[in-house]
Amino acid sequence: MIKIGVWWANILIEIWIKQMITSEQLIYKLELQSKLLAKSLNLPPKFGDELLARGIYNFSNFKDVCEHIELNTVEDYYQLIFSKENAKYLMINEIEDAFIIEELHEEIESMTTRLESLTIINISKNQLISNIYKLFGLEDESKYIINAENIEMNWQPCFESLQDQQAVLSSDLLINDIPFRLIATKVEFDEYSVDNLKQSLNINLAQIDESSINYRKEKAQINEHSCWLVDTVDCLSSIESSNPDEHPYFYKINDKKYLAYGFHLSPHLQVNSVDECNNINIQIKNTAEKQIFILNIENEKLVFECIFLNKIEGSEKNYSPKNQWINDTILSRDDASDFPTVFNQSYYLMVIRPYSAIDYIENAL
Repeated sequence: MIKIGVWWANILIEIWIKQMITSEQLIYKLELQSKLLAKSLNLPPKFGDELLARGIYNFSNFKDVCEHIELNTVEDYYQLIFSKENAKYLMINEIEDAFIIEELHEEIESMTTRLESLTIINISKNQLISNIYKLFGLEDESKYIINAENIEMNWQPCFESLQDQQAVLSSDLLINDIPFRLIATKVEFDEYSVDNLKQSLNINLAQIDESSINYRKEKAQINEHSCWLVDTVDCLSSIESSNPDEHPYFYKINDKKYLAYGFHLSPHLQVNSVDECNNINIQIKNTAEKQIFILNIENEKLVFECIFLNKIEGSEKNYSPKNQWINDTILSRDDASDFPTVFNQSYYLMVIRPYSAIDYIENAL
């Protein structure tokens, strides 16, 4: 039976574990982490010990980490008194570690900063963060996968005059308490191409009786939606690519195929069903690199793109041609925010788009 007690005092954790791993096993784990860290940074194995001790665990050297473990092992009980706060991360995957992983999310950027001060890093910051997660056996985190399977989307029809009112659906959600709106459009085609997409929209977005009031009222809106979707797909999804790994995955709702895209909701609007709106917490890192997160929702996959523009106190926002294209397509809707999203004291473009196999491949590298 495992007994775990955790309390804090002056950054002090005491964990008592009955019949748990030995100090020798933990030191062996450190040695494996050292080799893996050196290999991930394309460095000789001899550099791993110092980088692990100083960069990851914030000790003065590898010997000190080992002595810290040995000094806090007593017979019959395994007692870790983490006077060195970062030592607790060694217990990931050894105990009920949810609270430690949450703190690792907060600490991991400090780890990257320390590593960058110790050696020349020849990989991107996103890759460095991914490699640190791998050190602790956190595979999903290393691939920027966000498991939100508990989320239940409240899909609602967007147009009343469609013959199939399930052809265009919307649902709101919160990401880091920021309101987003997902728009899902039903499509039916086997071969990926813009022409096939347009043909599918012409069929699926057919309206009912032309004499109805809703027909005339919504006709222009439906046409605008079709143009918006085609432009958005062209901008964010490689639908014409010859590489099938780049093709967007369909998002299935009630076993029907949809293309789903999402955007930061206009501040002039409120999310639908505020009390029931789901919130997904994503650890967006403080980096100028584009961040791609794979969202697992309702047994389906989407991608959350976080594109850094500049710091709030910085100069003019970085609207590259690609960023401007995003602004002119998916963010051109009346219900989308006209302004960049503010997070981590920075401006970002944040969008949700269909998942493609290349997203997993690139995140796993």
